[in-house]
Amino acid sequence: MLKNPSSTYQFSINSYDADSKGRMPLYKLFHYLQEAAYLNAESNGFGYEFLEKEKAYWVLVRVMVRIDQYPRWNDEIAIKTWPRGAHGLFAVRDFEISQGNKVIGSVSTYWMILDKDSRRPKPIHDYAFVKSDFLKDRAIHKDLDKILIEGESQLVDQRKVYSSDIDVNAHVNNATYIKWVMDAYYEKNDGQVKEIEVNFIGELFPGEQFSIEESILPAKHYYMIKNNKGRDVTRVRVLF
Repeated sequence: MLKNPSSTYQFSINSYDADSKGRMPLYKLFHYLQEAAYLNAESNGFGYEFLEKEKAYWVLVRVMVRIDQYPRWNDEIAIKTWPRGAHGLFAVRDFEISQGNKVIGSVSTYWMILDKDSRRPKPIHDYAFVKSDFLKDRAIHKDLDKILIEGESQLVDQRKVYSSDIDVNAHVNNATYIKWVMDAYYEKNDGQVKEIEVNFIGELFPGEQFSIEESILPAKHYYMIKNNKGRDVTRVRVLF
């Protein structure tokens, strides 16, 4: 059994974590989720420090977030997280977000371990921790699949990667991709996102130009972040 099968962490919505309407932006939630995942993985012996010795690092590959209520400036939230073991090539981790006694969000995530030098995946089943006795509770009763884009897409934004977009693993942080997509979404929409599903397919590098394309269908949008060769780096499905 793991030392800490699940852990709960408290987060405050500070002024710099709120948007112009005083609400927590969705990309900020990804920061909190990442921190909770890091802390729980560290406490169980398979976190950042362990993989540093293996010359590897965790990378988020797929994620689904369902959120019913966005906390506001000065609110306190609790994020419970637990690893669920392996699903094929992926390590699975779930989260439950609460405000007071009310559950306001659920999250499921798939992760891979990448080699620091080659940036290629390392087989998850090569690591002994995968054989641990994980909790089987599911925050979202759905396996995360490849996102298939529906409808016709059109260019909505063109940007560049700056050094401030790069994190401690020397790549663009997952929350930054969400920020870029939400910038595109809120350029023309004001409805709060109720569900977001993301596939992280590739990566962008400092100085690289990239584009964002959008496909609009009733009650849902699709977004594709494409690198300077026109290849999908991230695919996103948004329900509102």
